[in-house]
Amino acid sequence: MIHSLSWVLGLIALLCATPNLVGDSTEGERSTPPGPDELEAPPEDGSFAFEPAPRGPRNWSIQTGVAVISNSDIGEILTGGLNRADGDAGGLLYSLTANWTARRFEIPCRERILRPQFESYFTLTLVDQDHDAIFPDYNGGIGFRWVDFPWDKWLDTTLFMGIGLSYSSEVYVVDRERHPNEDRSHLKFDWPIQFTFALPRWPQHQLVLFNDHQSGGHVFDEGGVNSFGIGYRFEF
Repeated sequence: MIHSLSWVLGLIALLCATPNLVGDSTEGERSTPPGPDELEAPPEDGSFAFEPAPRGPRNWSIQTGVAVISNSDIGEILTGGLNRADGDAGGLLYSLTANWTARRFEIPCRERILRPQFESYFTLTLVDQDHDAIFPDYNGGIGFRWVDFPWDKWLDTTLFMGIGLSYSSEVYVVDRERHPNEDRSHLKFDWPIQFTFALPRWPQHQLVLFNDHQSGGHVFDEGGVNSFGIGYRFEF
């Protein structure tokens, strides 16, 4: 997991060093609505851009999604190896997630103010494997959301990464197949990773691409289950 986190830390360092493409920090917080002159004036470089809608504090979100069970490990998924599990191990996951923003930070970085967020989350997942009845999987924990990207004026983007616990009422078939003759735990660590994308005029309506990694972490057992999917997230 430490090795997989290195690319995220590198991304944050790159964003901190990237020139500000979305305006100086003196324009105010992300929640500050643009003035009439800003809405009417075209971008200085003449390129096309969506103007952001007025943003107030939105501390809650609800997210729905559908994912496929993968037979790839987390390293393969982070490098683009999105392989679906097949046979009895294959199937779909239907999830409903609630997030609450507990804290927003302000970090000076060059000529900008960066505003990462600290959130808690809870997810109910219905696991529909190809060989048996649907069973529930419960996930909850805390996470960090990065909300400042250089292209936010054109495409509002966030990156969320969490850590928590997962309890499935049944052991996934793919978990047993990848670790034969080993005891498998219903309780695992949960590591969700997600990117959200929204038009700046409607930032509360977000498309989500996500990966959910569940692992015993050499505590409950070794290895685990991965899934990747797509969803819709609404902030309020």
